[in-house]
Amino acid sequence: MVELEFFYPRWGAEHIAWPDFLDVVESEGYRGIEWYPYGEKNKNNYQEMLQSLSDRQLDYTIVYAVFGEIKDFAHYLELLESQLTELASLGNFGLAPRFISAQVGREFYSTEQILACLEICANVEQKTGIAIYQETHRNKWTYGIHRIPKIRELFPSLKLTLDVSHWYCVSESFLEDQQDLLSSLLVDVRHVHTRVGHTQGSQISDVTNPLFENIVKTHLAVWQQYINTQIQLGRTKLTFTTEFGPAPYLISSGDRDLDYQEQWRQNLWIKKYLLDHLKTI
Repeated sequence: MVELEFFYPRWGAEHIAWPDFLDVVESEGYRGIEWYPYGEKNKNNYQEMLQSLSDRQLDYTIVYAVFGEIKDFAHYLELLESQLTELASLGNFGLAPRFISAQVGREFYSTEQILACLEICANVEQKTGIAIYQETHRNKWTYGIHRIPKIRELFPSLKLTLDVSHWYCVSESFLEDQQDLLSSLLVDVRHVHTRVGHTQGSQISDVTNPLFENIVKTHLAVWQQYINTQIQLGRTKLTFTTEFGPAPYLISSGDRDLDYQEQWRQNLWIKKYLLDHLKTI
C-alpha cells in the first residue's frame, strides 16, 4: 500500500496572511504547501513562513522558474544556479523544502543548452541534498512529451514533476497515439500536479462540471497508472499538488477574493475526488 500526500499551492493566495492561509490548509488535511518564494511581496522574508509551517508541523515544496530579467544564456545559467542554491538552502532558516519542482530552460533551447541547465540542477542537488525535479510545462524545455526521450537518454538521472495537462494542450490531443511513451516515462516521475487540462488549454474551467467528466477521468487514468508504476518500484509515499490555478488559468470574476474562493473550491474537490477514486494497493 502506498500513502498519498497532498500539497496546496500558495499560488493565488499570496494576499492571504501566512497564519490564516496555513490554518485552512491544515484544517483540510493537506500535508503542506507548494510555494514559489519569488512570488511573495517580501521575497526575502522567509522566517515567518517557515516558522508558521513548523508550528503546524506542515511541510513545503518549492516550485521554481528563473526570476528576473535575463540578458543572455550565460546570464540565465548564473541566475539558475544562484537562485536554486538559495532556495535549496532554506533549511538554514529551520525547515528545508521536501524538493524543488523546477521549470527550467525555454522551449527553443538546444539540446546542449538543456543539458547545461540539467547539470546545474544536478550540482545544486548534490551540494544541498534537496532533490530537484523537472516540471513538464509549456514554455520550458519539457513543453511536449516528444522532447523527453532524447534528453532522458543523454541525462539518465532525469526526474520529473508531471503536469500532463500541458502536454495535452501542446499536442492538441490526449496523447492517444503516444500512450506507450507516456507509460514509459512514469518511472521517472517523482511528483504530480493534478491540474486538469484539455486539448485547447491547460485548465478546464470547472472540474465539478459533468460536461468535463470524461476529461477528468482521462487524467485520473494517468495518475492511477503512475501510482501503479511506483508501487511496482517499491515506493511507499507519493506526493501530489492540487494545482487548479488562479487567473488567468481560472476565468476571473474580477474580484480577487471571489477568485480565491473558487480556486479553493476547485482544489478541494480535486483532492476529495482523488481520495475517493485512486487505488493505493
